[in-house]
Amino acid sequence: MFQQLVIKNILSLYESTSGQAISLPKSEIYCSRNVPNPFKQTIDNILGVHVVLGTCNYLVLPSMIGRDHNATFSYIKDRV
Repeated sequence: MFQQLVIKNILSLYESTSGQAISLPKSEIYCSRNVPNPFKQTIDNILGVHVVLGTCNYLVLPSMIGRDHNATFSYIKDRV
């Protein structure tokens, strides 16, 4: 629980320093499969972010990028 509070304090410090607001309800976090489910639930409860599988898109770009960057971003080159 201490780590989540540290993360929350870091995000608050970022907001106050940068002047940008982080919308935690709109934010998502990806956890490794090695992270236990109770820990993921604690993160969700404290930070208010959704724990996802990493298969989402944000602004048409994939949230998780594999080792083959060319395959991931080739459609951008094709569209340009």
